[in-house]
Amino acid sequence: MSIDEARYRDGLRLVLTAGLPGPWGEAIKSVLAVKQLRYVAAGQEAGGENTALVAWTGQASAPVLAWNDTPPRISWLAQLELVESLEPRRPLLGRAPAQRAQVVGLCHGIAGEDGLGWNRRTQLTGTVISRGEAPPYMQRMADRYGYSEVAFAASEGKLVATLNWLRNCLAVQAGQGSDYLVGAELSAADLYLANFLGMLDPLPESMNPMPPQMRSAYSYRSEALEAALDPLLLQHRERIYARHIKTPLDF
Repeated sequence: MSIDEARYRDGLRLVLTAGLPGPWGEAIKSVLAVKQLRYVAAGQEAGGENTALVAWTGQASAPVLAWNDTPPRISWLAQLELVESLEPRRPLLGRAPAQRAQVVGLCHGIAGEDGLGWNRRTQLTGTVISRGEAPPYMQRMADRYGYSEVAFAASEGKLVATLNWLRNCLAVQAGQGSDYLVGAELSAADLYLANFLGMLDPLPESMNPMPPQMRSAYSYRSEALEAALDPLLLQHRERIYARHIKTPLDF
């Protein structure tokens, strides 16, 4: 539905980028599916001005999660906290304070500012900008997320460091007999990692259709990124999709 239609409804509404499997949106969709929470979806235009969304939320990006007449949740953490409060019986932020700290920290490293998704977006945007080929919508996105040449130059090193950290977390857990990033149960961190790895290694078209240009960009990997994309990471993703995320993805 339109943004204006969603704005004035009750219940749970999720604003998603129309026609694209954006990792932030797909991740929160996975969380809602595990929680079995129903919602209605509204469309945002990637890189667009999105004036109706700005009028509602004060910003132009997706995803946005809204519940009744409470303030719309824009950040990934606020969205996770809202979902956890709506359906606490299947916790995805951990069952104890120490687990919650681990899950939130991992999710920040994946979806937060200067994390895995943030730096991959900076890297891919910078590759186009550096060639002088950025269309207006991409330049708007670069401005929206604080792109700079310094950030672009640092993005690959940060990606490698984050991938190595996540791989080590999985190795420690495997040594303790767990298939998950925190404890012995599925958490939001597992769902976020599975979705965000698609920015570096897209799922097959049969599982995750996407525009050819997007698939080409997400498939780019330097030698350093190729080495950092350890089999443990991809095996973890396969398990999470097989057990917890319905495919093919629908958006």
